[in-house]
Amino acid sequence: AAVASQSTESSGINAEYGGHTNWVRDVAWAPDTGFTTSTIASCCHDGKVIIWQCSDLDKGVWESKRMHTFDDVIWHLSWSVMGDILAVSGGDNKVTLWRESHKGGWICISKQDTNTAN
Repeated sequence: AAVASQSTESSGINAEYGGHTNWVRDVAWAPDTGFTTSTIASCCHDGKVIIWQCSDLDKGVWESKRMHTFDDVIWHLSWSVMGDILAVSGGDNKVTLWRESHKGGWICISKQDTNTAN
């Protein structure tokens, strides 16, 4: 499944970026906090959350990294205002918060089971 499609009118270049194996359910662009890298997160019916990063939007070269594969469909993603924490929710009725570690991996920093929330 294509996650991102890019087109530039002047060159007529189109590109599709793969990584998911089913319907993409949400795409969230991290807020611009002054860093030179643009970041997008995508989630899918296949349970995968993929982080996409591009350091030069003019060249349009995006690199992808699988953040995590969940046991259920993932429906929604949302970045924190600073763009350093990603909220993930899915078919298991849970919300998890993720932060990138200093080694480049992603760690779950909080879980919320909506069935027990008051």
